[in-house]
Amino acid sequence: MNELKQARKTSEGSLLRRVRQAVATEQFNRLSIMVIGSLLVLTALLGAVSPVRYSLSVGMVPTSTIFATKDVVDEITTQNNRSLAAAAVTPIYQFADGVTDQVINNADNVFTQLSAVRQYAQTLPDYGPSRVYSEDELTYAYDMLTLVTLRDYQLTTLMNATQTQYDELISSLRSAIKNTMQGHVTQGQESIAINSIMQIVGYKTSVGLLQNVVLPVLRAIIVPNMVVDQEKTDAAKETAMKAVEPVIYKQGQSIVVRGEGRARPNQLAMLSSLGLLQENKVDYQLYAGAAIAAGATLVVLLVVLWHIFPNIIRDRRKLLLLFSVLLLMMGLSLVTKSIQIVYLAPLITSAILLTVMVGFVPAIIIHAFSSLLSIIILGGTVNTGMSEMVALFAASLVAGTTAAFIISRPGQQRPLILAAGAASAVLSFLVIWAFGLMNSNTSNDLSRSLYAGGGALLSAILSMALQPLAETVFNLPTNNRLMELSNPNHPLLRRLLLEAPGTYHHSILIANLAEASAEAVGANPLLARVGGYYHDIGKLKRPLYFKENQIGSGNIHDTTNPSVSAAIITAHVRDGLVLGKQYRLPAEVLQIITQHHGNSRVAYFYSKAGEPVDDEDFRYDGTPPESAEVAIVMLCDTIEAAVRTLSTPTPDEITAFIWKLIRGKMEEGLMQKAPLTLQNLYTIRDVCATMVYGIFHERIEYPGAEKQSAIARMRSSLASAVQYAPLAPPTSPSKKKTDGLS
Repeated sequence: MNELKQARKTSEGSLLRRVRQAVATEQFNRLSIMVIGSLLVLTALLGAVSPVRYSLSVGMVPTSTIFATKDVVDEITTQNNRSLAAAAVTPIYQFADGVTDQVINNADNVFTQLSAVRQYAQTLPDYGPSRVYSEDELTYAYDMLTLVTLRDYQLTTLMNATQTQYDELISSLRSAIKNTMQGHVTQGQESIAINSIMQIVGYKTSVGLLQNVVLPVLRAIIVPNMVVDQEKTDAAKETAMKAVEPVIYKQGQSIVVRGEGRARPNQLAMLSSLGLLQENKVDYQLYAGAAIAAGATLVVLLVVLWHIFPNIIRDRRKLLLLFSVLLLMMGLSLVTKSIQIVYLAPLITSAILLTVMVGFVPAIIIHAFSSLLSIIILGGTVNTGMSEMVALFAASLVAGTTAAFIISRPGQQRPLILAAGAASAVLSFLVIWAFGLMNSNTSNDLSRSLYAGGGALLSAILSMALQPLAETVFNLPTNNRLMELSNPNHPLLRRLLLEAPGTYHHSILIANLAEASAEAVGANPLLARVGGYYHDIGKLKRPLYFKENQIGSGNIHDTTNPSVSAAIITAHVRDGLVLGKQYRLPAEVLQIITQHHGNSRVAYFYSKAGEPVDDEDFRYDGTPPESAEVAIVMLCDTIEAAVRTLSTPTPDEITAFIWKLIRGKMEEGLMQKAPLTLQNLYTIRDVCATMVYGIFHERIEYPGAEKQSAIARMRSSLASAVQYAPLAPPTSPSKKKTDGLS
C-alpha cells in the first residue's frame, strides 16, 4: 500500500514538473499571448458593435435622438399606405347573365301578389278610398305577400288606391324596371337605380303610392346585374399594394428626436427591429458575424506573419506590440464612432507606429488587417454605408502605405513622420473625394474628404506622442532607441570608458567596422554599431583580466591556471548579458552580446593547458550567430583583434589575412545560422580591409622602444576621434533576400 502511495505521489510530482516545464517554455508564452490577445481583440470588437439600448414606450417624450444604425423599413406606415392604395382601387365588375330576366320575373310575381291584395280589399264590406281596416284584415293581407314586406300603413295605401292609379303605377313601374335593368345595375349602386326608377314613375304616381308601395317593392326586387369580379379586384388591389414603395429610414437618419413629440408605434417598431430597445432580445446574428469576421482576420494575419516574418511571432515583445496596436486602433475607431465623425478616424496610426517599431513590410501587412477590424467597428456608425466603408478602407491602405514608405527612408524620424502625415492627408482627401465622384454623392464630399485628411494628420501627431512610450514599454531597437544607446554619455559607455578604457576603445573600433560592413551588405548599420559598442560590456566585472586593459601592468594570466583564465574570459559573455538586462538593452543588442563569440574555443588557454583537458571547459557557452548583425560584429571583433599582430602589411596582405579569419569562422561552423551569403562575406572582407588599411596607413615608424608607445598613442587618438565623430545616419535594411551559409 505504501509503495502504491509513493508511486502515485511520484507520478503526480512528475506530471506537475512536466506542466511547469511546459508553462515555462517560450512556445507556451507565445501561445498564451496570441490566445489572450485574440480574446481581448474579439471582446473589444463585440463590445464596439453592440448597440446602445434605450428605454422608450409609446407616448413617451424621447430623451435622446436615436439614429438608425442601418437601413430600416417603417413597417406600420408602409402597411397603412398600402391599405390606402388597395382601398383606392376601383372594383372590377362583370355582367351576371339571367339577373335581368329574374328581376323582371320577380317584379311580375310581386305585381300579381299586390293585385291579389287589392282584390281581397275590394271584397270587403264598405270598401272605399278611405276605408279603415281591422287588424285581422291587415294580417290576412300581409300573409298574402311572400315576395315583399309591407307595413300596415303601406298595405292601407295599396288597398285604398283607385284602380286607375294602380293600373298606371304597375304599367309605368314595369317599364321602368325593364329599362333600368337592361341599362345595367352595378353592385353597390342599387339605391341609385331605385331612385332613378322612382323619379320615372313619380310623374304619374301619387306620393303616397310612391313612398309606401313603390319604394319597398323596388327594394325587394332590384338586384344588380353588374357584380364585382372578386378575383380580379383582389389581384388589382395586390398590384396596387406592391406598387407602394416601403417607407425606409436610411442609416444615420433620426428615428426619434430628443424632446420633439411623443414616441409613436411605428417609431417603436423600427427601434425594436434594430434591437435598440431594452426589452429586445440579444441579436446573436450580429455578434456571430462580428466574431467570425474578427476571428478570420486574426487567424489570417497570424498565419501570414508566421510564413513571411516568423521573427515577429517568435518575439514576445513584437507579439505584444502587435495586439497592443490592434487594440489601440479599435479604441480610436470606437472614439470616432461615438462622436459620429468616422472619416476623422486616425486609421494610419498603426502603419506609422509599426514602421518605426518593426519595419516597412510587416507594418503594411499588419496595417491592412488593423484597418479591416477598424472598418468593422466604424461600419455600425450612422451615416456610413457599404460604399463609405469601402472608401475609408481604400483611403487607409493608400495613405498608410505611403506613410510607411516615407518613414522607412533614411533621415530624422520626426520630420519624416510629419512629412508622412502631410502626404497621407493629401492622399486620403483625394481618395475619399474620388469615391464620392464615382458614387455621384457630392453633397458631403468636401467635408468627408477634409475629415479624412484631418484623420491622417491626427495619426501622425498621435504616433509621435505614442512612439516614446512604445519604445520604452516594448524595448525594441528602433532608430531613436539605438541613437540613445549610441550616446557616449550613456551610463554603460561612461563606465566602460572609465573602468575599462582599452575595451572601450576596442568597442569603438568594432562599432565602426560593423556599421560600415552592415551598411554594405544591407543589414541594420545602426544596430550593428550599437552592438559593437556594447558587445564586451561584460568585461566591466573583471577588466584587468583582458589584455587591452592591462596598460602599464603585467598579465595576470601569466600566474593563473589556464582553466581558470578560460573560465574568466568566457564569463564576460554571461556577465554582459546580466549587465545588459540590468540597463534594459533591447533583446537584439543582448543577442549580439551573447552570440558574438558563438561557441568558439579560447584557443590560447586551451593550448596553454597542454595536458588533456575537457574541450567544453575552454569554449564559450553561446550559440552561433543567428542574425546578420551578430555575425558581422563577431567577424569584426575577430578581425580587429587579429590585425594587431601585423606589421606594416600591404592592402593585399590585409585582405588575404581577413579572408583567412573569415574562413576560419566558417570552418568552425559559426556561420551556419547567419543569413549571410558568400558574396556578403566577400563584401565584409573588402570593407574591413579598406578600413583596417587606413589605420595602418596612418602609422609612423618610430625607432626603438618608442615604436610600440607611438602605435598605442595613435590607436588611442584614432579611437577618441571615432568616439566623437558624428554618427552615420541610420539606413533601412536592404530588401535583398539573403540565404544562410552552411
